[in-house]
Amino acid sequence: MSLSHPAFVVFDLGNVLVYIHPEAFLQTLGIDSPENRRAYQRKVIDIVRAYERGEDPTEKFLDNLDKLFNASENTRNHQNRNGRFTRDDFKRAMLSIIGRPVPGMDDLVRSLSPLVPLGLLSNTNPLHFEACMGNLKSLQFIPSHFLSYRLRSLKPEPEIFRQMIELLKLDPHDILYIDDIPENIEAAGRAGLNGRLFVGREKLVVQLSELGLV
Repeated sequence: MSLSHPAFVVFDLGNVLVYIHPEAFLQTLGIDSPENRRAYQRKVIDIVRAYERGEDPTEKFLDNLDKLFNASENTRNHQNRNGRFTRDDFKRAMLSIIGRPVPGMDDLVRSLSPLVPLGLLSNTNPLHFEACMGNLKSLQFIPSHFLSYRLRSLKPEPEIFRQMIELLKLDPHDILYIDDIPENIEAAGRAGLNGRLFVGREKLVVQLSELGLV
């Protein structure tokens, strides 16, 4: 069944409203190399996923990074660095992952906000989301936030979509969901949402126009 005019539009955050650069984490710590990517990348991903799932508060998350990077057996991977990594180093590296706003999306979100209620569904964490709230203009026009660390679930798991639908108290078919990852769009479809794969602002404007929103 096609969607004529959505009752609610939900955006993903990363690479839809703002670019993200995961590789910047090790680069900002000054230890980006093929060897260090092999040694740390998978472990960092696991630590970040636990943080984004809400299993660990920020202090525990920073503790986990401290144990990983400052353990004596790991210091040889960054021998050229003077001293240990600090919590501020880890925070700075985490925030460096957040890039520039996706061009044109601030204005598009602003133009949509008087026409239809807007929400955000994101795999994110307190450090990133607080930074985005302070710096990303589009979030000024998106009042409803469905965040992985609050909902204790990560896309594409069914539970995060179920909770969002329950909180919105809407027929899922009336919800338009926009995400840049095909797996998440497929999961949204299984939950009954109408998903649109984000491949850029111009294509999205065409899709929104077909729905009578722009």
